[in-house]
Amino acid sequence: MKKKKHRSIKKSNKNSKLDDLLVLVRTLRRKCPWDRIQTLKSFKSNAIEEAYEFVEAVEGNEKDKLAEEVGDLLFVAIFGALICEQERGIRIKSMIAATIKKYQEKHPHVFKRKDLKSAEAVLEFWQRSKKDIFKGIPRSLPSMHAARLIQERAAKLGFDWPEKSGPMNKINEELSELRTTTAKNRTFEEFGDLLFACVNYARHIKIDPERALHKANQKFIKRFRSVITELQKQGKEPHKVSLEEMDRLWDEIKKPGKPKR
Repeated sequence: MKKKKHRSIKKSNKNSKLDDLLVLVRTLRRKCPWDRIQTLKSFKSNAIEEAYEFVEAVEGNEKDKLAEEVGDLLFVAIFGALICEQERGIRIKSMIAATIKKYQEKHPHVFKRKDLKSAEAVLEFWQRSKKDIFKGIPRSLPSMHAARLIQERAAKLGFDWPEKSGPMNKINEELSELRTTTAKNRTFEEFGDLLFACVNYARHIKIDPERALHKANQKFIKRFRSVITELQKQGKEPHKVSLEEMDRLWDEIKKPGKPKR
């Protein structure tokens, strides 16, 4: 029985949309005064800002907004790659080839080995293959997110409390140390230890501390705006009102069943 010949996949002569995006970025680097002067250092803040806007779009669950922010991330990635090519001499094709190789090696269960059947087995393989368990955690990562990753990786090697009471006791211990510390440098250090312990407790109770703090921020903004609105209705200027009066309004707004403003 003759084996069927598989047709080779022909590459389209038409440019892909990604090619179009690369052309756009190259054009902007040549012709736009702002884009032309960007460096890797100056462009960092733009990349971080777009990443956060993407996260916010995910939280908002708006399809059009999410598509827009994913597009912005693609633009930022290609723009950053082009700056790397121009500043450091690293070809974009080389970056793409290195990325493909890296992720093929990180996924042997897809391309080589077939014995890694679950997500847990894959994660365990990744951790075992790292000589330094903390390698790959960027120093520029938001500290709360970095703390969670550090704790998760240490826990993989058994350095973790078996129960959530462990990190809660640690919070109380760190809080006590913070209260009794007077030296400024020690206060700074103890406050950091307290935050680290809070992140650890969040991990144990399956809460993302970054998202929890984000929600708390938004809740505070909403309530404080309501306080300001109420004062303005009364013809009062917020900066001239006593803390006691603001506190009273704050507590009133917090009451269950209070109409949304």
